[in-house]
Amino acid sequence: MATPLSEKSSNSSLRGKAGERTRLRETSLESEVVHTEKLPPNFGEVVKGVYRSSFPQLWHFQALKKLGLRMIVTLVEGEYTQDHQVFLKENGIEHRRILILANKDPTVRTPDHVVNRVLEIILNKANHPLLLHCNKGKHRTGCIVGCFRKVQGWDMPAIRKEYINFSWPKSRPLDERFIELFDDTRLRPLAVSSGASSWPAGVMLNPLREEIVEDENTPRGSRHSSASVFHKSDAM
Repeated sequence: MATPLSEKSSNSSLRGKAGERTRLRETSLESEVVHTEKLPPNFGEVVKGVYRSSFPQLWHFQALKKLGLRMIVTLVEGEYTQDHQVFLKENGIEHRRILILANKDPTVRTPDHVVNRVLEIILNKANHPLLLHCNKGKHRTGCIVGCFRKVQGWDMPAIRKEYINFSWPKSRPLDERFIELFDDTRLRPLAVSSGASSWPAGVMLNPLREEIVEDENTPRGSRHSSASVFHKSDAM
């Protein structure tokens, strides 16, 4: 993970020979290029053309632009700034906000009909490529993706594994229970007509960077390598 630019250098580090200052400036510029190409944390491709992530920030826009997004679905109340609005307008991206409740209290639950609204958007390929996000890209997003996997016909062990891959080490048993209790029967006809069960699998990690992410907090056997090449057309 790239170190934030504000932590790359200090006034004291700029003292010294002119050559050292030049190298520091070059390093800073190189870091800025990498920074502007970075996708949001917890980014992943659910199926071809459907992406998930944490809350996108200004410095993620350049990388997100390469995805050719048609729609962004926000699952939380977090404000979209003027910069967000400009990004949406300049790139012709439609923005929907459908609030999903956090599963922290067993007595509080997002109704299935609200979840279905999000899933209907995902199941409509006219909305692809689309990005689905909450704050951290772990819990609300993980629940929606888990419910989508149920609609696709995945079994719970596979759904649970994917959920944990993105939420570890802060996975919530109530999230898993939420997915288990979700009734997907209403959306099954739409899933069949859209062919969702056979949609090509997506890249689990950042498709714009060639790397294998090794996090000491990630369970062994749950790590995924990203694709080394990604093109906008791949998301269509």
